[in-house]
Amino acid sequence: MAASRGRALAAVVAVAVSATVLTAAGCSPARNVTRQAMNECSDLVASLARTPPPVDPNRPVMGFNPYNTFGATIDQAVIVGIVRAMASNGMRAAGYRHIILDDGWQGPRTAAGQITADPGRFPCGIQRLATYVHAEGFRFGIYTSPAPRACSGRTGSAGHVAADARTFARWGVDYVKLDWCGSDYSSSGAATIARTWRAALSATHRPMILSINAGGAPSVGPWAHVIVNSWRVGGDICGSWYNQTRPPSATARGCYNRLYDEGIYDYLTSPGVHAQVTLAGPGHFIDPDMLEVGTAGKSASGQDLTAYALDPAEADTNFAIWAMWSAPLIAGNDPRTMGGADLASQILLNREIIAVDQDPLGRPATLVLSRGGWQVWYKPLSGGKAAVAVVNLADSAGAALFSWAELGANGQPTSLSDLWAHRDLLVTGAGLRVQVGAHATAMYVLTSR
Repeated sequence: MAASRGRALAAVVAVAVSATVLTAAGCSPARNVTRQAMNECSDLVASLARTPPPVDPNRPVMGFNPYNTFGATIDQAVIVGIVRAMASNGMRAAGYRHIILDDGWQGPRTAAGQITADPGRFPCGIQRLATYVHAEGFRFGIYTSPAPRACSGRTGSAGHVAADARTFARWGVDYVKLDWCGSDYSSSGAATIARTWRAALSATHRPMILSINAGGAPSVGPWAHVIVNSWRVGGDICGSWYNQTRPPSATARGCYNRLYDEGIYDYLTSPGVHAQVTLAGPGHFIDPDMLEVGTAGKSASGQDLTAYALDPAEADTNFAIWAMWSAPLIAGNDPRTMGGADLASQILLNREIIAVDQDPLGRPATLVLSRGGWQVWYKPLSGGKAAVAVVNLADSAGAALFSWAELGANGQPTSLSDLWAHRDLLVTGAGLRVQVGAHATAMYVLTSR
C-alpha cells in the first residue's frame, strides 16, 4: 500500500474497527477479517471530505483509467495511490474528476447471483472504495461486459443486467464502461444491448454515464449517438504515432495487433472517425479511447522504459485533437509520476486546451482542410469564438501559410491566441503562418468579427 497521509491515525483506527462495521461499510471480508484487511479498509479515509461535482452528461468526461499503464492488474492500493496523487498534482483542480476501474476488478458472483469484487485485489469491496473516491472529490466509474466473461476472462454481466445496474447504483457508481468482448457486434444486436443497459441504469434513478465500446466501426455511431453518452469510434489506442499504416515506433506501448490497435496517426486519418465526429454533441460524444500522453514506452521484451511511448510532439497532438473532437479526456498514464515539470503535467494540465474540450457549446471540430501532410480542424466555441488546430502529419518539420478561409474562419479575426505558448498573436490580413514540428499540432483560439 502506498504511503498515505495520517498513517499513524489510520493504524489506531484499524485496531478498533470491528468486522461488523467493515461489513456494513461495504467491505468484502464479512467473516474472519484479518488485521491486514482492517488496515487496508481504514486506509480508505479522505484527508478532508469533499463533495464531488454532479454527473454532467452534457460535458465530455475527464478523469483517469488505469488500463493503458496497468492493464488488468489493478488493485485497491494502486487506485488509492492514484487518487491521492491526482488530488495533489493539479489533476483534480484541472477537472479530472472520474476514477474509472477497468477490467480486472471483478470477482465471482454470490449464490444469489450478485457480482462481487476480487477479494484479494479489493479487500474492502467496491462500495467502500467508491465512498472514499467520492470523499476525495472524485466520481467513480466501473467496467463490465454484456457477455458472460469480460475481455480478461473475468465475470461479465450476461443475464444479470438489471441486477448489476442496481448493484452499481448501490455501490455509488457514476460511470459505466461497457466493453463488447464475446458479445453481439451486429448493429441491431449491439443497439439492443445498449438500450437494455441504458434502461437498466435509468431504472436505478442514479445518474450514470454510459460509455460503450461496441467495436468502433463506422456503423456504431448512427445508433449509438441517440442511446449512450459516448461510443468508441476506432480500435484500442496504443502508444505510438503509427501502428496500422506503418510499423509502430521502438518505444510503442500496447501495439499488439496491427488490425485493431491504432496509433495517433491512424485515428487522425480514419474516414470512420471523420464521419462519426459529425454525430457528436452535448450528451453524446465520440470516444477515440484513452489518452496516451505520458505513458511509458515498452521494450520488445515488454519492460517499461524511461522514455515515453509518444514523443512530446505526438503527445501534444494526442491531447489537442481529442480536445478538438470534444472527446473524453481520460488519462492513461501513471499520475503518481507527475510532479509539474514532466511531460504529462505540461500537457494534461493545460487549462486553455481543457477549456476547448469542455466548452459548453459541445460541438466537435470538423476537418476543413487536408492537403499534403497538413490537416486543419475547426471547432466552434461559445461566445463567438472558435478553436483551430493545424496538424503536421509528416515525419519532418514544416512551415506553411494558411488563409483565414483555409482555417475555417469567416474573414480576418479580431484576436488570436496560441494555446501552447499562452500568448496573443498579431493578426494580419494575409492569414496565419505556422511552423510545426514533425507529428506536432499548433492550436489557437480566434475571435471572429
